[in-house]
Amino acid sequence: MKRKLVYDETEEENKRCKIDLCTRGEAAFDFDPIHFLRCHSSNNDDADVKTQVWHCVFEPNNSDTVATCGGNSVCFINVESGEVEGKYYSDKKDNFFTLSWTTISNLKCEENILAVAGASRYIHLLHPGKNVMFYKHTLSRDWKNVSSLLFHPLETNILFCSLSKGDVIVFDIGCPLPPQYKTSFVKLYVLSAESEIFSLSFSLESNVLLAACNEGLRGWRIKSDDEMDTAQMLVFEHPSLQGQNSSQKGNQLVDSVEVLSNGFVATKCALHGNIYVWNIRDTLKDIKNQHTLKIAPSYVLKWKDTDNYFMYMGFNKDLLVCGDDKGALWIYNTRSFISEGDTPSKKKDVKPTLVLPWPDLLDTYCERRGKVRLDLFDIVVDKATVSGTGQYIVAVTSNNMVCVWKKVKV
Repeated sequence: MKRKLVYDETEEENKRCKIDLCTRGEAAFDFDPIHFLRCHSSNNDDADVKTQVWHCVFEPNNSDTVATCGGNSVCFINVESGEVEGKYYSDKKDNFFTLSWTTISNLKCEENILAVAGASRYIHLLHPGKNVMFYKHTLSRDWKNVSSLLFHPLETNILFCSLSKGDVIVFDIGCPLPPQYKTSFVKLYVLSAESEIFSLSFSLESNVLLAACNEGLRGWRIKSDDEMDTAQMLVFEHPSLQGQNSSQKGNQLVDSVEVLSNGFVATKCALHGNIYVWNIRDTLKDIKNQHTLKIAPSYVLKWKDTDNYFMYMGFNKDLLVCGDDKGALWIYNTRSFISEGDTPSKKKDVKPTLVLPWPDLLDTYCERRGKVRLDLFDIVVDKATVSGTGQYIVAVTSNNMVCVWKKVKV
């Protein structure tokens, strides 16, 4: 259901934190909040502010539809109209953490398929085009709590499935197209990060799978299946916090990793208050016989100084977005500091292009139930994502909100 917005543009304009608005190659921009929805409620409770919405990703080649997951449901939302166009429910005990899109094709058709998983031992495959959940894969009893799903960007039948215990299982799901939806779900191999995994990203340029982990950033060069059983894990070391060394507990916890453009990668370390942008090509040049690689950030993006974890970044169309624990979105126009072949000799500090604060919301459902305002508590933005056109940003929160922002020129 759409939330009514009490949004005074003049007042919010004064509150809005606009830092070094980027005009390189385009007009300066802003984003307006247009739809705030509560669509993952437990037992259809209109005033549910406890269900966490964990993940959101736009459908491939469709900038109008975003998939979100939280609680035991998956929603397909039209960002222009704000309507929930489809919804899938699982068992009440399920708690979905992660989802990933892929495009499966043959000579006759091409369809977008969504994989979703979470706290249970099941991976669900959905085809929103036909409004069906057509396959449910059961993991072994030792494999549960799926923390992240990611399809290979080119080999679209390959699914990386990370577990909180520290393994990445690699599956071949076959070619599940309607009407038969023939699904194989063959386990190809297992990678071990030797640390709890929070998120995955894939560098197509370097053919490296990256995993944000409790003890730092891990990676594997993806080769043919018969070579992967002996694949060695790469350990990427980030700069230490001032006054600490890299061995101190918590200093290297990486909760989010995103592959950007031109060989650059963004990583966010807990408690650092920064997002590090570094070049994976340059980093891998130093590999030789070493499997521990030191990251030399090219750019250090200023972010929220907080002790909250697990606020996942999103990237598309040169925009890197990360929410914080007050409901704000920090937006960085990477085109303003990343250009092809540009690796600065000294690291550069970068301020956000734009910070969007949490707007005032008129929530009649909570008011009727006597619940306090949402903004009196932490509003953790669990994940943010950018549409393929760069016109929309969607963020999902710890208090059961799906937030849609639309780009405007200023």
